[in-house]
Amino acid sequence: MFTTTHWSVVLEAQGESPAAQEALENLCRTYWRPIYGFVRREGVRPEEAKDITQGFFALILERKDFQSVRQEKGRLRSFLLASLKHFMAN
Repeated sequence: MFTTTHWSVVLEAQGESPAAQEALENLCRTYWRPIYGFVRREGVRPEEAKDITQGFFALILERKDFQSVRQEKGRLRSFLLASLKHFMAN
């Protein structure tokens, strides 16, 4: 289950400061379980689902995908799920 998006945290995570790093960690902690749950509901075994979830977050952090997220573009959960589906397809 996805929680309500706190856009102040998303916006904070888009910087380069220590506070931005903390906000990124907060986003990853908040969305790890919902992403993992989605992967499990796709029929993936628990250990593989953990690996996929970790790999997904590693990729979006590496690519700095949170930098491009904007509230006016839509919901963060929609962005995350679309990105996850693309990640799982590749």
